[in-house]
Amino acid sequence: MKLGLLRNPVAGSARARKRWPALLSAFRQAFDTVELAETDAADDTARLARHLALDGADLVVAVGGDGTLGETVDGLLTAGLSSPPHFSFVMQGTGSDFSRNFPAVSPIEAVPAAIAAAPARPLDIGLLTCVDVEGRAHQRHFVNIASFGVSGPTVKAVNGARRGHWLPGSLRFLYHAVREILRYRPDRVRIRLDGEEVHAGGITVVAVANGGWFGGGMKVAPEADTADGWFDVVIVPEKSTFAILRVIHRIYLGSHGADPRILFRRAKLVEVEPLEGAKPALMDCDGEAPGTIPARFEILPQALRLKI
Repeated sequence: MKLGLLRNPVAGSARARKRWPALLSAFRQAFDTVELAETDAADDTARLARHLALDGADLVVAVGGDGTLGETVDGLLTAGLSSPPHFSFVMQGTGSDFSRNFPAVSPIEAVPAAIAAAPARPLDIGLLTCVDVEGRAHQRHFVNIASFGVSGPTVKAVNGARRGHWLPGSLRFLYHAVREILRYRPDRVRIRLDGEEVHAGGITVVAVANGGWFGGGMKVAPEADTADGWFDVVIVPEKSTFAILRVIHRIYLGSHGADPRILFRRAKLVEVEPLEGAKPALMDCDGEAPGTIPARFEILPQALRLKI
């Protein structure tokens, strides 16, 4: 099996980066052929993933955070191949949320052998169309969760922060989430699920979920399944600042399902637009900030095969 190894060298902690040589050695022991590609710019990942796919990789493993994973699957699915390579990952990022959907392997040096031995399983992928910072239509695939509301400015703040990088990922997200909640003015949106309007008004956050976790450990979609062919859509309506803080705490615990005001639905197509006169809500897509609404989210059932 030919392995394409795609690494974000600045992702993760200093400790994780120190363990990289041992991890790379373990990959070379577990696979016959290893082609390593490392990113050196923010928009490199998808391009390098396409290169690895077109160069004949049977499996592409992303090493980095949730953003690296999302951009890798985008590259694999835009390479134009009728049968894209299998996909896997080693989490070394701020939030590391996608990995929470699967059993952990420890120590990290054991991960390559586990990936090599794992059967391939189906993996759904989301396709987001939104508006980029220059006002143009922008399309990208995502592996875990895309969202908007208070999560949009939170992710933008986390990614742009100059301080706090020494904090664990979950605490870093929580710190910026609280700051953004205190200044958040609810976005006003119209939401349609599979053509049916389900909400028109203010929101706290809306998550279009393939996986269950986002925001550094918030279990926002407890019933999400990465291979069932559906999004789990969670709509938290407009709330007071104090109520937002309380519901964020409940989301971390995964206990927000008891709140009758929170809407849990399943859909294959989600469409959202700002209400007349409202500002366009900022997007979060696998921990990156690709643009704003209006947006369209489409599930691509079993678009990839995952080895984990």
